[in-house]
Amino acid sequence: MIAWAASPFGRIVTRVLLVLACLAFWQFIPVSRAVRFWMSSPSLIAEQFWLWLLDGTLWFHLQASLYVMAQGYVIGSAFGIVFGFLLGHFRRVHRVLTPFLSAVYAVPKIALTPLFIILLGVDNASKIALVGVTVFFLILTATIDGVRDVDHDMVQSFSLMGATRLEIVRKLLIPASLPWIFTGMRIAVRYAFTNTLLAELIASNRGLGFLIEFNSGNFNTTGSYAAIFALVLCSVGLTELLSRGEARIARWRLP
Repeated sequence: MIAWAASPFGRIVTRVLLVLACLAFWQFIPVSRAVRFWMSSPSLIAEQFWLWLLDGTLWFHLQASLYVMAQGYVIGSAFGIVFGFLLGHFRRVHRVLTPFLSAVYAVPKIALTPLFIILLGVDNASKIALVGVTVFFLILTATIDGVRDVDHDMVQSFSLMGATRLEIVRKLLIPASLPWIFTGMRIAVRYAFTNTLLAELIASNRGLGFLIEFNSGNFNTTGSYAAIFALVLCSVGLTELLSRGEARIARWRLP
């Protein structure tokens, strides 16, 4: 039995059964009507989720959240990778800037939300800036670590063979750093979703964060759970997508 559960198919079946058992316990646990009002139930949550799918409510708010998250994620990743390669390759520059980067990195990014709202307004620009800054530092750190992990002797060998600085970056540093970058990107997805959600909770009239806040403000726990379930599905899906991409890129890593 234990050997079967350890097989790939057995693990999937075990996980499904575990989830079903938890849902059944949640659905049929004997509680008072008042407690059930706050707990809701899987059947009511599934019904609410399905109704939102049919009337377009979920698609509207999901699109708004993904738009903010995607723009902030792409901008933060692009700048993080570029500056990560620069600081990882030019170590003297990195040593000069390290105290400043550490100081900004130590600040909880959600604390910057009011400042972004004052500077950029309550529309999407402030939310994109918050997500972009959060993702930037995560990707920056991962990229610098990836560049520094490259064997210095190998860099010297490339130089002795006549490789230019651009060729060293393109043929050595980038392939060797890709696993680190993908790991940073996979981790950054969760933080991007979290900060998108928090920004929408603070100031927004659309998005999954707004949907959670709106239903919670109206004491609609079923709607809040349904919105959280949609958020979990998106986060897991994007994380899995990046994990598969990381696995494909890992074979490019140089020994």
